[in-house]
Amino acid sequence: MIPRKLACAAAVVAVALLVTSCAGASTGGPATTTTMPVPTTSPVPTTAPGGAALVLTDADNGRAVTASVGTHVTVVLASTYWIIDTTSGGPALRSDGPPVTDPRLAHCVPGQGCGTVTAPFTAVASGTAVLSASRTVCGEALACSPAQRSYRVSVTVP
Repeated sequence: MIPRKLACAAAVVAVALLVTSCAGASTGGPATTTTMPVPTTSPVPTTAPGGAALVLTDADNGRAVTASVGTHVTVVLASTYWIIDTTSGGPALRSDGPPVTDPRLAHCVPGQGCGTVTAPFTAVASGTAVLSASRTVCGEALACSPAQRSYRVSVTVP
C-alpha cells in the first residue's frame, strides 16, 4: 500500500505536468519545442599516435592538429547543413568514404538542421592536409554569417 503523502505528491506532480504540457493548446497559442544541443567539444587530444582515433568537431575549427600515420581522423560537425569536402585531405589523408548525415528529428523543428555530418579519413603519408567544410544555411531560412560559413582544420602527419 502506498503511503497517503506519497500518493498525494505523485498526484500533484502529474497534474502539474498535464497543465504544463497543455498550456499552448489551451491558450490557442503554439506549443513550444525544445531542441537538444549536439555536443561540440572535442573528446580527444590534438595529437594522436598511429592507429588511434582523432575526432574533430565544430570546436576544432581553425586549429592545427597532429596525427601519426595510421590514425583514424573523423570530422563530426553538429548541423546537417555542413558539406564536408572529402577531397581536402591531399596525399596525407585518405578519405574512407562519403560523409554520412545523421539527422536528429526528435525535439527538433523542421528546417533547423539538427543532427550531425560525419566524414572518416585515415592518415596515410607524411604531409599537411586541410580538412574543410562549408554551409550557407544555419537554420530555417537563416543565412549563416561569414564567420559561420566555413570549417577548416590543418592536420599535420609527421
